[in-house]
Amino acid sequence: MNTAPIDDEIYDLHFYLRRSVRYHMRRAAFFMKWQRFTSFIGVVFGSAAVATFISKSPSEVAIAFALAITVASAFDLVVGTGQHAWLHNDLRKRFLELEGVLVSTPTSNELVADIKHRIRRIEADEPPSRELLNLMARNDIIRADFPAEDASKAVCNIGWLKRATANLVDWDTEKY
Repeated sequence: MNTAPIDDEIYDLHFYLRRSVRYHMRRAAFFMKWQRFTSFIGVVFGSAAVATFISKSPSEVAIAFALAITVASAFDLVVGTGQHAWLHNDLRKRFLELEGVLVSTPTSNELVADIKHRIRRIEADEPPSRELLNLMARNDIIRADFPAEDASKAVCNIGWLKRATANLVDWDTEKY
């Protein structure tokens, strides 16, 4: 039998839902930006004007531009950045909807059980998570909920390189 007060469970669920929304917002934004970047590379470097410019340049320049287009387009195609952006945006919306149910429904043990059940159903549709991004989303919520002095004591200190590459590299998070 769970002995934690129901208010603590509601707070924990609300925190979890808000963190999940932030996490999926970050993932969706990353994939949308990557897709726009690869589209930009393809359009600009594939245009006739650039092709004319490149043809007058040394052959290495033309090869470099062609390679850039090929690599960016292949990454976009293989990874499926567009599909990932839609998936994470959909997951974000589902967690937001669930947060709305949590805050608008009278507190009860049945509500807690229902929310937990619905969270598990959403989690079944999630791809493997990037734990460092989860920590970054957690930091966002802590900073939003608490005064700066209190928040600074509770957030994980994540270096700029790890923050910048958190969508690309599955960093070890044990030290946090």
